[in-house]
Amino acid sequence: MRPRALLLALVALAAAAPPLRAEPEVRVRWLGVAGFTLSSGETTIAHDPYLSRPGLLHTLFLSYVADEAVLGRFMGAGSPAPELAHTSLYLVGHSHFDHLGDVAWLAGRSGGRVLGSATTAAIARGYGLPADWMVLASPGDSLDEGPFEVRVFASEHAKVLAGRVPFPGEVTEPPAAPIHAFSFKLGDARGYLVTERASGLRIVLLSSAGRDLPALEALGHAVAPVDLLLAASSGRDADYARDLVHTLHPRLVIPHHFENLFVPIDDPDAARPQDEADLAAFEQELRAAAAADGRPIDVRRPKLFQLITIRR
Repeated sequence: MRPRALLLALVALAAAAPPLRAEPEVRVRWLGVAGFTLSSGETTIAHDPYLSRPGLLHTLFLSYVADEAVLGRFMGAGSPAPELAHTSLYLVGHSHFDHLGDVAWLAGRSGGRVLGSATTAAIARGYGLPADWMVLASPGDSLDEGPFEVRVFASEHAKVLAGRVPFPGEVTEPPAAPIHAFSFKLGDARGYLVTERASGLRIVLLSSAGRDLPALEALGHAVAPVDLLLAASSGRDADYARDLVHTLHPRLVIPHHFENLFVPIDDPDAARPQDEADLAAFEQELRAAAAADGRPIDVRRPKLFQLITIRR
């Protein structure tokens, strides 16, 4: 074959070949407290985004109102988390104000649905979320969202208030919002397993440092090892880290919910650990548990709004 004919043949083959596909990945961003975004391709889901962060006195004495001045910055140009503006699904781990308080406002602007318990649904509807934007799901249920599969599993809230779970109970009817922060009842505590189907990447989210051990064991038996565990740290008991590592065998753990949630989100200290020694102890507990199991583990402390890419 002549050189020109050979060149034309190679060009034709290249044009006919299927395009190279990028390796599937999940982009993870910490929003503070138990808030995260998980993005793959053009799809973003969010977990417990809490950005208003009114001060302690406001929380104690006034009703909870999402701060539109703060939240509006996250919906517009220059947002430190631009994917929030097109979030299509919000996962709510439990219904306390520092997990649910901003969700109805954000969902109303991004057009996203909200996945949670009946208590989550009632409070969110009280704050104006249309009923058909709410997805009720119980432990064992799963649903698809773009490239993701989301599975709900039972969990528990840590006993962080004088040895007790704060603000237990349920809300069965939409309240006349705004309501006091303490009226955001727990509902149920649940965890989420988010799987990126193309890659098989598995991410587990826990909104509080408690767990339902049988549910965790069943989850681990089905899916361990998980690629990423987003684990709350404050209020944990002595066996928490060991149980997480022993059941889920996580490759990477990112702790969260360790800062003072009453510090404004734009304050330089917004992400500073409230108890540095306690957070460092949790990180060491995770490493020690993995070493005892003979498994490698990466424990990485998050930075506020920093994007982390997870690949297989």
